[in-house]
Amino acid sequence: MKKSLIALLVATLPAAAFADVTIYGKIKGGVEYVDNGVTKQTNIDDLGSRIGFKGGEDLGNGLKAIWQVETGFGIDGQSRTGSSSGTFANRESFVGFQSGFGTVRLGNVSNFMDSDMGTVDAWEYSNNALGLGIFTRDATRLKNSVRYDLPTIVPGLTAALQYGAKETKAPVLNAEGDKTTDREVYSLGLGYEYAGFFGKYSFQREGTAYVNDLQSKRNDKHRLEVGYNANNLFLGLGYQQEKGGYDIIGWNDLVAKSQSAINVNEKSNDDVKTEEYALTAAYTLGAFTPKFTYAHGKNVKVNGVSLDDTKYDQYVLGVDYAMSKRTKLGAQYGQISVKGNGVENGVAVENKNLKAFGLNVVHAF
Repeated sequence: MKKSLIALLVATLPAAAFADVTIYGKIKGGVEYVDNGVTKQTNIDDLGSRIGFKGGEDLGNGLKAIWQVETGFGIDGQSRTGSSSGTFANRESFVGFQSGFGTVRLGNVSNFMDSDMGTVDAWEYSNNALGLGIFTRDATRLKNSVRYDLPTIVPGLTAALQYGAKETKAPVLNAEGDKTTDREVYSLGLGYEYAGFFGKYSFQREGTAYVNDLQSKRNDKHRLEVGYNANNLFLGLGYQQEKGGYDIIGWNDLVAKSQSAINVNEKSNDDVKTEEYALTAAYTLGAFTPKFTYAHGKNVKVNGVSLDDTKYDQYVLGVDYAMSKRTKLGAQYGQISVKGNGVENGVAVENKNLKAFGLNVVHAF
């Protein structure tokens, strides 16, 4: 009875109530075998499934209202946090306006690295050995943010400005008893594409925050990506440099800590610098796309001094098979190579290379 009433109510709604609303998403799952040098494990993982709703309304005189609500979830039955938790609107979600003067969006909005860059990360994965999760770690959504994309005045040229506000304005204690780690964020993105060639640049400044109850430095993050993507060939090169506090280091848990002890004797006034490179090549032959990635993180520098055994080298080799325009199978092998000794619970241990093999299936709708 209740289902019949709901169906009748939907049928009586005007067609305009559903106009210009698009449902989209991806279901992504895989099997990953991971060997960290100590344990070997096979995992059945979700690889970033999501569903979204978007639409808009023409307000006249070239002005349009736009909106989007996107939610990430896991298909493997495991509980998660963040953008894979299943919490409604945990991925890019916003309301805004679009006109000849550009586009303004307000909400949980992707930064330029997330929306327009990251082409060198051509992989589907959960474990970071199978893709460039380390290199692309700053590609994310900025909560409490407003983003302005300039109109397309020159064909192929894109530009965006974004501001992300702190949720907590003062250095007060959070639920864990630590001072807030919220940062005020300013972001700039520039891109240009022509005849298959592309170049993209992002700068992101993150204001001071509290890390381990000490006020950390502001973080400045630069990323550049250039390459070619046409005629079945993709070739992309990425360079990333970050300066600030210790929290800019994205591979702490994988590489050895030097005797200067990253994350052991941290000082809030230390100047930390990282540099990374990534190269990806892919070529499509019919339904098959073999591809290869190499990434390198140089030794971390603290106060201008290079710390031994804090670098990483990464290799990923694989192939995708397009079963249709919407369904794809993939297989890949990856390894993150490190040197020296790490620290676990205050005890020095020999670092081991992280190796993984993965099979995945992706269906887009």
